[in-house]
Amino acid sequence: MAQLTPQFFQTILKIEGGYQNRADDLGNYACGQLIGTNYGVSAVAYSTWVNRCPTADEIKGMTTDTAYNFYAWYFDRYNLYPIQSQQLFELLANNTMGSPANAARVEQTALNKLGYSVAVDGIRGPATISALNAAWQKDPAKLYNLIRQDWITYLTNLNKPQFLQGWLSRLENYFPPIGAAAAGSGMLLILGVIILLATRSKQRA
Repeated sequence: MAQLTPQFFQTILKIEGGYQNRADDLGNYACGQLIGTNYGVSAVAYSTWVNRCPTADEIKGMTTDTAYNFYAWYFDRYNLYPIQSQQLFELLANNTMGSPANAARVEQTALNKLGYSVAVDGIRGPATISALNAAWQKDPAKLYNLIRQDWITYLTNLNKPQFLQGWLSRLENYFPPIGAAAAGSGMLLILGVIILLATRSKQRA
């Protein structure tokens, strides 16, 4: 079974960095106020965890121990620990940190493409977990790379260019495709996305 290992937690801290309160990031709001995010723990997710409205000072002053406890709760809340592969768990955890329901939908859609019949309902329930573990046992690279590719497509379709390059770099640096051939195709996909965005920007100009 997968775990929130100290090594993966350190990766999360490295990826997420410290406090930020960008007004164009909806995750920074809780109870109608701009609160911010620290160590990747958004104000909205933190408020669900503690069941109250946090303050900006509370988020700013968050310790790494608090962040660890939050992520331990968060990954359990979205049923990630029954994943048998630590490598797959870490990719799915990364996606879930971006959007829990949409991460699950991407997994479910990928599973259906691979011949596993699961409902695309955005809930990572027992049927989805069972299919994920079975698909991983059968062909780890195929499952991992398909979910990763479909997540990139989802991120691109959000049409948030101010965040997209960071999201793509995060995947490339910390959650690369499995296998040399997959790595090449993954880079080509990302380059294609960047070119597409550049083209759209020129058209708008």
